Amino acid sequence: MYNLKGRVAIVTGAGSGIGWAIAMRLAGEGAAVVGADMNGAAAKKLIAEIRKSGRRGMSVEMDVSAEGEVKGLIRKTLGQFGQIDILVNNAGIADTGVLIEFEEQKWDQIMAVNLKGAFLCARAAAQEMIPRKQGRIVNIASIAGKRGVEFMGAYSASKFGVISLTQTLAKELGRHNITVNAICPGFIWTAMWQNLAKWFRANVPHLAGKSEKEIFEDRVKSMTPLLRPQTPEDIANLAAFLVSDQAGNITGQSINLDGGTVMH
Repeated sequence: MYNLKGRVAIVTGAGSGIGWAIAMRLAGEGAAVVGADMNGAAAKKLIAEIRKSGRRGMSVEMDVSAEGEVKGLIRKTLGQFGQIDILVNNAGIADTGVLIEFEEQKWDQIMAVNLKGAFLCARAAAQEMIPRKQGRIVNIASIAGKRGVEFMGAYSASKFGVISLTQTLAKELGRHNITVNAICPGFIWTAMWQNLAKWFRANVPHLAGKSEKEIFEDRVKSMTPLLRPQTPEDIANLAAFLVSDQAGNITGQSINLDGGTVMH
């Protein structure tokens, strides 16, 4: 559907879930994919799958919150492929708890990965895109970045920050023909959501007798007009569009992909 042949895409947090789906979709559209993840084995597995399909790829084990490792990611990408056309900031973590009892260390870690990591990667990639006068940056935010979410205050605050970062970068980079957009997923059954559901079951009395999947499904049905969750492939489809030529006049947007849960 979208011809990305000849383009090079970096996807962070690519070893599982949404990141894996995005990386596979971009590779399917013809892009060479650099799959970055703290789990080096998972990133290698992804790239092995991409290469099986005859596409080009490279795995990088790295931490998006460490400036030196981000610079290393850019250096390795340029060394292998010579250019950077697309960056998808997908790496993210979440934790739960009552905000006034939330540990400082956990707060700092979430901010470091979700917000600082997106900033570091976008800054480094954009510096390589600017001289070529072209580029696409997509940040994976969340509908939790559109409104505060009970028991997920740190995660929610970090994703509010990602949306603000997206808007500011879009304004600053537009003159260089670089678009910057965010995708705000709703409810996706991933390892991250499973961990969140475990916390809800352990800490919210009326949920104690339910499984993690039941908690997830109940939340989807109570909050989503379409009464169904989203999938990593849904997010990948939108990401592929946003990095394509067809989306060349869209920038600074934070697009909800949530079955209608948040309508603004």
